[in-house]
Amino acid sequence: MRNRFNNQYNGYNNQFNQNNQYNGYNNQFNQNPQGFDYEGFNNYVNGETTNQVQYNSASHGLTLGDYTKKVYGWMFIGLAITFGIGMFLVANKAQVISLLYEYDSLYYILAGVEVILVFALNFFIQKLSPAVAAGIFLLYSAVNGLTFAPLLIMFDISTAFTAFAVTGCIFGLMAAFATFTKKDLSSWGSVLVFGLIGLMVYSVIALLFNMQPNDFFISIVGIILFMGFTAYDTQKIKAYYNSGAYSAEAAQKGAIIAALQLYLDYINLFLYILRLFANRRD
Repeated sequence: MRNRFNNQYNGYNNQFNQNNQYNGYNNQFNQNPQGFDYEGFNNYVNGETTNQVQYNSASHGLTLGDYTKKVYGWMFIGLAITFGIGMFLVANKAQVISLLYEYDSLYYILAGVEVILVFALNFFIQKLSPAVAAGIFLLYSAVNGLTFAPLLIMFDISTAFTAFAVTGCIFGLMAAFATFTKKDLSSWGSVLVFGLIGLMVYSVIALLFNMQPNDFFISIVGIILFMGFTAYDTQKIKAYYNSGAYSAEAAQKGAIIAALQLYLDYINLFLYILRLFANRRD
């Protein structure tokens, strides 16, 4: 039994180090959601005057500042749920390891549930009520906390907390830059997506041809990419607000989608920083 447990744990460790399960888990977060039809809202904006847009926004009492607070509020709630559950399981890692030992496929089932939840929230957001969309987002955050546990168990608590704090500082700096800069960052989108695809292709090729991936290179590139995504998605908040300015329901669902994008940016940034810390420790 002890040998089987060691093999199970080493399997997780090898998956992380060989860029296999880690990147498989990471890749599901790499694409920013595109399912919410903000273009449709933008077309509606074009048919209204500026005064009408301002009036419609005021009609449900949601200013840009209110909307931004709502977005970050949802994001922080999601992060609190994810890391709260993850750290709780790390504190009870003996039971978690025992559960993984008994049910080998549990991790993959949870990862599959995450994909389904993100797909549902991404592509069916217009058909969902704000309450259902919020529930899916919170459920996704909770399931993500469960899948985080095996990864966090590989590190001591101080390393995880340090990575979380560094992530918060970098995320805050990029969000502040995007908020206060006068530069339009919309052109960053295609560059970031192509960079992300390139990183994924490199990882897959390294896996298929049994190459030893350069973890330091992957970590640095990943950090740079999601710093860019953080600034890019932060600046889109104002566009989302303008797109959803005609009904309280549309604005609420737009806030959840925007929060999901920033949440995924933070999670991926954290994972790459954690991976960089692991490389330096090794």
